[in-house]
Amino acid sequence: MSAKFPTVAIVGSGPSGCYVAQFLQKKWSSAQITIFEALPVPYGLVRYGVAADHQGSKTVIQQFERMFEKGGVDFRGNVNVGRDISYSKLAESYDVVVLATGLSHDADLDIHVHPSAPVVGAGRLLKALNGHPEVELLKNADGTTRELGRHVAVIGSGNVAIDVIRMIAKTDRELEGSDISDEVRTKLNVEQVKSLTLVSRSSAVDAKCDGSMMAELLSLPGVCVRVEGIVKGEGGAIPELLTAASNTRKTSNCSRLSVNFIFNALPSGIDNVYGQAKLTTINRISCISTVRMFDTVITAIGFNNGTTKEATVTPRGLGADAIYQVGWLKRGPKGTVAENRKDAKLVAEAIFSDFESGVIKAGKPGLISIERELSSDVVNYIGWRRIDEYEQNSAKSGRCRKKINDIRTMLTIAHGANFCVGEVNALEVAN
Repeated sequence: MSAKFPTVAIVGSGPSGCYVAQFLQKKWSSAQITIFEALPVPYGLVRYGVAADHQGSKTVIQQFERMFEKGGVDFRGNVNVGRDISYSKLAESYDVVVLATGLSHDADLDIHVHPSAPVVGAGRLLKALNGHPEVELLKNADGTTRELGRHVAVIGSGNVAIDVIRMIAKTDRELEGSDISDEVRTKLNVEQVKSLTLVSRSSAVDAKCDGSMMAELLSLPGVCVRVEGIVKGEGGAIPELLTAASNTRKTSNCSRLSVNFIFNALPSGIDNVYGQAKLTTINRISCISTVRMFDTVITAIGFNNGTTKEATVTPRGLGADAIYQVGWLKRGPKGTVAENRKDAKLVAEAIFSDFESGVIKAGKPGLISIERELSSDVVNYIGWRRIDEYEQNSAKSGRCRKKINDIRTMLTIAHGANFCVGEVNALEVAN
């Protein structure tokens, strides 16, 4: 090992963590960098958060593949830092530790929500549709997955809310070329959905979604658009798109699905009434209260670390020096993959500066000092490529891959076992 550059541990293999590694590798070509990931597979938000039908946004993975193949950056999957290896041990073994764990929990509504009301977070739903192995959807009393039902509400007006509506609204044919989990679509019975209602606390002009995302949704065939709560004369891209769509897509043209938009509607409570969600909202302008019934309510109001609404603090066992945060963990759940790249560049530049000024010193052994302490179930980059190849080869016609949704099956394939598709399907069911 060369002590010319510091050894670097990056916790989290999503775009922020991989971008930091990429910037470090470019300047410190002989540095030893290890990316740790709790799942057996890399790429976090790109693999499981970016909507399955937006494959163009997932092509950034090709950059990260080239980074790993170049050498100097090691992948160690199926390693939960904090459980499988302590943060203090990581700090003892590496000169630099970068935390890139993101914010993986859906934020809760700050209102009364009955515990048995059919309410699910958008992040949870999108992960399931993306084939995440550790996501549980709403269950029936017999343990089966609860279907979405005919009438679904989505609370929120950001890009995630639009993603959810689009992913439910699209037909099987419109999802061609995606890597969506058809198994989850079937369990949710998305084809029975007849209405999708976006409930926005803000006005249409203040909606957080991108105009391009809204335009894509409004262009779907066979969809009728209805809008409430746009103030007369309200300008801006989103109000104009919605007004035009609602004027041209009359009810008579609605062949299969209604997509409704309600703005200036503050949710004040969600109750369970005979298995349905009773959503009460208050109009921000008139202060009039309205009750609507839905089969499922999906919340899309942001993400947190599962304990607070703020980004996490430095975990126990890590000192203040040579510890860096990046991405959503650092600045909150805002920004696209491209914005994560900008943030990663700033963090890499801070590391370079701290090394040059002497705040960071090279000399700790890095991966070699902890490798033996890790489980035999650790997945390296070669193991990931085995999983990757299998998923692509398993894809049915019209899909770019069929993700393995069971960790034990992932590990079996990563460590060299050869299966036919039917055998892996049986193994996933058994596990």
